[in-house]
Amino acid sequence: MRFRRPRLRWLGELSRVTRLSIYRECVASIPLAVMTGVLGSSFCGFVGRKALQMSDGMLATVMACQMAGLLMAGLLVGFFQHKRKITVLAWTLLLVSLVLLSISLTPGNEQLRQLGSLAFLIQIFLAQIGIALMTTLRTSVWRNNYPAEHRGKIVVIVYFVITAGNSLSVFGFTAAMDILNLPFQAVYGISGGLGLLCAYLFSRIRIHKERQTLRTLSKHLTNIRLLSGLSILRSDKRFRRYMEWQMLNGFSTLIVETGILVLIINDVFESGWLAGGSALTAVQFMVAAFAGLLWAGVYDRSNLFDMRFCGAMSWAVSRFVLMLGVYCHSMEILLLSRVISGIAMGIGRLNWRLGHMEFAPPEKDSLYMGIHISLTGLRGIIAPFIGIYLFRLDCFGPSGIWLIALSGIGQAVAAFGFLSMRKTS
Repeated sequence: MRFRRPRLRWLGELSRVTRLSIYRECVASIPLAVMTGVLGSSFCGFVGRKALQMSDGMLATVMACQMAGLLMAGLLVGFFQHKRKITVLAWTLLLVSLVLLSISLTPGNEQLRQLGSLAFLIQIFLAQIGIALMTTLRTSVWRNNYPAEHRGKIVVIVYFVITAGNSLSVFGFTAAMDILNLPFQAVYGISGGLGLLCAYLFSRIRIHKERQTLRTLSKHLTNIRLLSGLSILRSDKRFRRYMEWQMLNGFSTLIVETGILVLIINDVFESGWLAGGSALTAVQFMVAAFAGLLWAGVYDRSNLFDMRFCGAMSWAVSRFVLMLGVYCHSMEILLLSRVISGIAMGIGRLNWRLGHMEFAPPEKDSLYMGIHISLTGLRGIIAPFIGIYLFRLDCFGPSGIWLIALSGIGQAVAAFGFLSMRKTS
């Protein structure tokens, strides 16, 4: 498996309609990047802990909101199977923007801090449902508008814009919070304003042959509702096995990413806004943006299960470096672990967004992605509560270093599980 320097000559070979779709999606992804940057579970958790001084239980709950949103989106996606996806997507983004704007009114003073924490929790949960539903519906754009032989590279370009935007927005906002004392309410208010622009920009995208796809869907899937995606796990045994290994891989990742890392950065290292935001999200996202460009050249000519193996093993390595950083109380080593996890995220995002297409027929694309998202949400809801609880137990060592090691072992086991699927496929 060799990395090759990314070349863009293939863009000129695409049709004008395809290039226009890529351009419009990239432009719409710029304000989306700011929204998703401030809605990342680590950033929300950092705000909750540092600005609102949330308890461990409340912190775990706000960290679980992103995954609860994924679970709800996966269950609800069946209601929109027969609808025009861009219309639903644009309205969803509009509603998310209004929720973000409402956070600018959330009380943060000491007297109303408990009320502010509860309001922030509810607002983040509602916004996360919308973002997750948008992610689910967006796969229809990729499936219908982009040719399979270039799909991975195109999605990497789109997510380069988003991931780099995530990183830059977190860098910018946390620097302003440190230097200018910008309140978190203003951060979310600005993001909500950009979200209104985002909704308009996404409404300009057109899905190729969507009417034909909807007609085909109406013939074969006439009664799709709340739990329809769960039937996929009963009927497709190979996809179910893939989801089993992904459950181990994802849970091992999230048990550290959602909760424990915030406690390490805020409570153990006592970081400021900029240093903490950089360690939690910004450094990882920026590395992931550039790593994704390198992985793209490999992805379109490689087996899905090889890519899953590389991603899971990269996460495992990052965990053992993180363990060393915590043990030595070294922010430099901790940041190195975030660089490695950014490399893992670069391929992981491709695997997560496109992997289900290895199994799904075109007319069931959203259903496969929906159940994938629901299972991600399920493990993501559980992980922060278990992670923070175990973090407080003495048997896992100072600052949970043995729990970090255990998560790395789980990721390595999952990596070889994916590899075994390649041998039997």
